[in-house]
Amino acid sequence: MQFIGRDKELIRLNRMHNSDRFEFAIVYGRRRIGKTRLIEEFIKDKESIFFSAQRGSTFDNLKELSRVISAYLGYQVSYYSYIDAIRTVIGLSKERRIVLALDEYPYIANRDDGHISSILQNLIDIECKDSKLFLIISGSSLSFIEDQTLGREAPLYGRATGIFKIEEFDYYTSSLFAPSYSAQDKAILYGITGGIPRYLELFSDSLSIKENLLYNLLDSNSILFNEKDNLLREEFKEVATYESILSAVAEGKTKLNEIASISSVQVGTLPVYMKKLQRIGILEKKRAIGDEGKRGIWEIKENFLRFYYYFVPRCYSSIVSRRIEREYDILIEPLINDYMGKIYEKIARQYLELYAPLPFPLSSIGSWWGGSKKTKKQIEIDIVGLSAISNEKIVGSVRFRNRNFSSMDLDELIEYSEEMDATSTKYYYLFSKTGFDLKEKQLEGKNITLLNIDMLYETPQPGIC
Repeated sequence: MQFIGRDKELIRLNRMHNSDRFEFAIVYGRRRIGKTRLIEEFIKDKESIFFSAQRGSTFDNLKELSRVISAYLGYQVSYYSYIDAIRTVIGLSKERRIVLALDEYPYIANRDDGHISSILQNLIDIECKDSKLFLIISGSSLSFIEDQTLGREAPLYGRATGIFKIEEFDYYTSSLFAPSYSAQDKAILYGITGGIPRYLELFSDSLSIKENLLYNLLDSNSILFNEKDNLLREEFKEVATYESILSAVAEGKTKLNEIASISSVQVGTLPVYMKKLQRIGILEKKRAIGDEGKRGIWEIKENFLRFYYYFVPRCYSSIVSRRIEREYDILIEPLINDYMGKIYEKIARQYLELYAPLPFPLSSIGSWWGGSKKTKKQIEIDIVGLSAISNEKIVGSVRFRNRNFSSMDLDELIEYSEEMDATSTKYYYLFSKTGFDLKEKQLEGKNITLLNIDMLYETPQPGIC
């Protein structure tokens, strides 16, 4: 399968490899994000030993580690401790560069009560410094990696020479997995998969979005139907508690007291759970840009979980009773535009941050909301970008609807932007799924850029001012 993306990570890993001294890389990120695939791509033309740990016993993992080292050596060896196995590789790397990759490292350390980290610390400090070993450890448990290898109290703190937190692909890179799709379907694909490589690989652009969903998610036997539970189990023991919190947020409960009212957690202890979900990238606390003192609102950050909670609970019985194929056009299709509203905002922000030629560099970008002085009602602007060098602003409005962006929509955006800030120079960016019905007089003398969805998927260049 073609390797897509991760160019910056590969460049840095190769620069580390070329140093010809001891290097230690930590590669981590959530399940299915492509850590193993990245490591495999990196080592494919290098002298290397790759070991992927399992959830099994220490004995079983040492047996497998012995097998892969034996395959490298060309003769049979057996190890009954990690220190002996790793020392063998260190000895081999005294004269030549060898990559030792320990994939899913938390499975080793959890079974070993963390002793393996102390062993590695001693080996790195004493024996590795005169070697040409390139050690890589990777893991899917974000909390474990951050606490047990990157935290100040962790044995391996300060030893890594490269730290790679692997993130999901942006909207454009995600589209490279489905080149035959229309721009609209590419956006919906991103809204479903969130740029997670493994999910993207499951979707074929020879099939429609509907056909892909029916096969990959809306089927109780499919891989993605149970993926939510697997994700939560990777990080938490109290899966039911965290699921009740996510269900509440998915239902539109954005404040702690609202979430507590329909979840299984009391409001006093809820912040602890919320921070853990925020830390691993499942939830985010959004605040109005430029006014971070306001209380924020909680949202599901990850697209896949957002999509799952938006659609699966409402059609669960149709899925398990296998009626979903004939009921798809009633239960799913009419709600796609509503679901994609927030996703299209995310795509538009990524376009502005990564690919658009802007009039100035951005210091930050997000949404803005507040009370209207004129109407006394709450108003919201989809996108506001702050200049890093002046008082200028990007102001954007996003529409994923089956109608064109209208003159009334533009008038409303300008009015809201003046209520937000009446003094700064503003550059308006209008994002539409279908097109624009605007009067020429509205555009005269204003800094207005019109972008339909096809334009966002033209081969982009990195954004420049």
